[in-house]
Amino acid sequence: MIRLLLIAEGARFAGIEGHLVTLLRALPADEVAPQLAVFNRGPLAERVAALGVPVHFIERQTKYDPGAIRRVARLVAETGTGIVHTHGYLANVIAARALADGRVPLVTTVHGAPEPFGGWAGLKMKINLALDRRAMKRVCRRVIVVATHLAEALAQQGVPAEKIKVIYNGLPPWSAESAQRYQSRGRLDLAPDALAVAFVGRLEPVKDPLAFVEFAHLVHDYHPNTTFLVAGHGPLQEAMCRRVQELGLLPHVRFLGFVDDMDSLLAAADLLVLTSRHEGIPFAALEAMRAGVPVVAPAVGGLPELLGGLDGLLSPAHDVRQLAALAVRLLGDRPRLAQAGAEVTARFDERFTAAGMVEKLLGVYREILAEVA
Repeated sequence: MIRLLLIAEGARFAGIEGHLVTLLRALPADEVAPQLAVFNRGPLAERVAALGVPVHFIERQTKYDPGAIRRVARLVAETGTGIVHTHGYLANVIAARALADGRVPLVTTVHGAPEPFGGWAGLKMKINLALDRRAMKRVCRRVIVVATHLAEALAQQGVPAEKIKVIYNGLPPWSAESAQRYQSRGRLDLAPDALAVAFVGRLEPVKDPLAFVEFAHLVHDYHPNTTFLVAGHGPLQEAMCRRVQELGLLPHVRFLGFVDDMDSLLAAADLLVLTSRHEGIPFAALEAMRAGVPVVAPAVGGLPELLGGLDGLLSPAHDVRQLAALAVRLLGDRPRLAQAGAEVTARFDERFTAAGMVEKLLGVYREILAEVA
């Protein structure tokens, strides 16, 4: 039995947190006894506790509080943990200091490239990442990345290539019934023949949601019966609303806020659009592919690994006109739209299932335990 302690910051519920919930649901109970430690009480802790998984809160006074380091070391000892697996640089730096003696192996997952910050925030991020990379080099037994471009970047930064393992994010099978499309569109007051294009993500600069508004303006000129659904919240929502009003799109763009039931939203959608400046392997795209909803996105980060080789789904990076042109073509060709939906589902089934992700992760755990035995 693998006694596994997962550690994450837990301040919000986004990609990392969704991954952890998916992982904990998929781990085989006859092989893994998982627990979770967080530094913030929030939705992640609540959802994991609801699964029946023990959750521990690690009190922290400062960012890399020595007291928190001691508390992690004590928790590992008291729970008889066999492997610690961190998610996010904060968790990894603290855990690496707690496990510096090497007796309990440490694994970390890198979920994406660092978000670009300027000024003082940028300097602080550089320091945090330097500490994280040092932990990877000195303490971590394995560094898991969710996309190949992240593996290449870490190797260039001096993380030993033999430590790095690419494991794509995965999701369980699609469970929504076909009838849900009609129910979901009814709840959103969408006409049966209307087109629905969804944007899912934090309304923050890294996701470039303002580019989605410009995209919607371009697409609307060709397909005026399209409704644009924005699922997410963040500091750029007010600016988005102003731009929507300036472009005369108010009747056509709907801000839904945080959407917990993604299955229902995607059942109503004809297309998912990403406008991100960079990405790892975004869960919004995986959820859409699983549901048979085509994804149109820029060729940044891990998106070429997700959609590469599928015709008409990737645009050049940061080119909203080309992105809109791809969407216009798809939305104007219903047979091709359906074919693209089947293609993304086949790609999902081939590469991005939760079962495949868990089996590869268990392989990493088994290798490490054999090394330290």
